[in-house]
Amino acid sequence: MIAILLLLFYLAIFMIGYSFYMARSPEVETISLPKDMREKNNVSLISYVRPVLKVFAPVFDRIEKINILQAYNRRLLMAGAPMRLAEFAIIKALCMVLGLAIGIVFRMEPPIMLIMLMVGFFIPDLWVNRIIKTRHKLISKDLPIVIDLLKLCVGAGMDFMLAVQRVISDFRPSPLVEELKLVYQETQMGKPRREALKNMATRINLPEISSFVRTLVQAGRMGSPIGEALKIQSEDIRLTRFQRGEEAALKAPIKLLFPLVACILPVVLIIVGGPILLTFIRGDALKF
Repeated sequence: MIAILLLLFYLAIFMIGYSFYMARSPEVETISLPKDMREKNNVSLISYVRPVLKVFAPVFDRIEKINILQAYNRRLLMAGAPMRLAEFAIIKALCMVLGLAIGIVFRMEPPIMLIMLMVGFFIPDLWVNRIIKTRHKLISKDLPIVIDLLKLCVGAGMDFMLAVQRVISDFRPSPLVEELKLVYQETQMGKPRREALKNMATRINLPEISSFVRTLVQAGRMGSPIGEALKIQSEDIRLTRFQRGEEAALKAPIKLLFPLVACILPVVLIIVGGPILLTFIRGDALKF
């Protein structure tokens, strides 16, 4: 029993470390690896799980038609569509079965088994939320640079979609570039630029992207220069990021208060007051 617990503990540590390893910032990988090698090494955990999910391929279409699961479609789109809705539903079911199996193997009480079942249900949701948070962070980081590049291209006389194509081809691989690539492909298929941009804002669901798309749509509708609109939008986004950084800096002392009181202060009290307390317990006189 102890060996099984140790095995599960080391397996959990390995999975957590692996998840953080796969969530590394793409900028770190672009320092020394060429583009073709990055694409070959960009293997996610889903690539290992997907061959197992092929066993359930006949029921994929039926699962995707269930109305209750349609709420997860938007979350998966925000995460960059790492998998199909049916695959996500099957992973949730397998995690629930795994939690229930662990409870049965260790002969847990029914309330504990119910908790394990709920944990297995919510683990895929936590994984998707982490991907969305990481993706939003990368998009917010790259958005001002991409807007500046678009502004330079438009100011040089390019059409907006040609500027988007130039940014897609020259900028480093990132989630924002992937979304712009989808926008360009939709416009090439005949969809209006305004509708393609709105679809991008719906997929990402980020306030900065929604403001950026709204500015472009209004500029196109009113006939105002897009270059000037991009310049104003870039300044606004940088100002918002600066204010957000100031807010985080002001919150830092409050966040440090709990670890200071809970972890550091007791140790200091033990080091300073421990010898004095032991002296009183032994009944010796204090020596100054």
